[in-house]
Amino acid sequence: MTPRLTIVMPLKGRHLFTFRFLWHANRMRLPYRFLIADGQVNEAVARHLGDSRKIFPELDIEYIRYPDDVDYSRYFAKMYDAMQRVRTPYVMHADNDDFLAFDGIERTLDFLDAHKDYVCSRGHYLTFSVYSGLGSSHGGICGKFNGYYLYRDFKNATASTAIERLRECGLDQALYYAVCRTDALVCIWREIAEMDFSDLTLQENFVALRALTLGKVHTDEQTITYYSQAGTGISYQPLRQWARQLLRSRFTSELHAMVERIAVAGAQADGADRAAIAKEASTILENYYENLLSSNYGALAQIKRAMRKRWPRLVRYLRNRPRFFLDREIAAALGKLTDAGASPKDIERIRGELAEIERALSPPAFADFAGPFLPMVPAGGNRDWLYISDPAGDPRESV
Repeated sequence: MTPRLTIVMPLKGRHLFTFRFLWHANRMRLPYRFLIADGQVNEAVARHLGDSRKIFPELDIEYIRYPDDVDYSRYFAKMYDAMQRVRTPYVMHADNDDFLAFDGIERTLDFLDAHKDYVCSRGHYLTFSVYSGLGSSHGGICGKFNGYYLYRDFKNATASTAIERLRECGLDQALYYAVCRTDALVCIWREIAEMDFSDLTLQENFVALRALTLGKVHTDEQTITYYSQAGTGISYQPLRQWARQLLRSRFTSELHAMVERIAVAGAQADGADRAAIAKEASTILENYYENLLSSNYGALAQIKRAMRKRWPRLVRYLRNRPRFFLDREIAAALGKLTDAGASPKDIERIRGELAEIERALSPPAFADFAGPFLPMVPAGGNRDWLYISDPAGDPRESV
């Protein structure tokens, strides 16, 4: 069957996570195209991914080498080029430290097939953490489930005009992981490359807001479309100084340029007042950054920052310690789906997907699969290969 969906996955190192992602997708026989955009080519890894049928015979993979992602400009150009290569009607972002939820994705695809006025659709995403053991060097690549959190910020934008959709939905960062119509996401990435943001947060904001000017947005409250691993992303930066970032970058001018782009696009689409759309977008962003700055500079945040600086090992232990009551946590998460109308069969399928992820995380099973690839992983103290961006963030990331 011709696939309906392409998964676009940007790479910059972190090879074992990539192999884990594809190993799991191959076991699940996911019927999608996978377009891998590599911005930091390792020749040994590239040989395997370029001839992927030998390792992942159930997957349709296109591996593309790009110049190194030495800056955001190069990264944005890479992503725009990758999006232009998509030949399926729908496309979806994925990070290599996460997993896809087949049943939920299929529901969103069916919804978009039936509702041509919607530009994207998603279910919930479930954040999970992994316990690799105290002092383990696995860095979350394998281990046991150690926590669950169901991202519940479900929003629909059903209005016929862009300004009303902005009011309905606001800034929904989880739209980054929605299933989108390909032409819409190509348009968004073209404009990102043109604006050339100096901060990834602005790029993530733009994806969420620009989508609302292109069409309606749907969230399926009864299902999960994405499983996101906590603690392996770079978006969570507890010691980041936002004041320094604001002073030393083009952040403010780029934010104004983003608002103007959204206002013009919304006005052209609907014939609405550009100034009114700009005001709505500005208000949404002001509220977002007010909360962001509060979370970084509020009293509790200052206490946590001081603890991280003074007792880094203790904080690392508290964040990564083995946790209890996991059955209660997953029951609560699945209970929310049931309350939204998910059937017992739907819940059973999600439990099955979690069981498959648990198998992919199993240290013996993963070691057996990944053994031949371990020599490709950088050795020594450099652990940069462990991390990849997580635009939606994890609301449970804390001390």
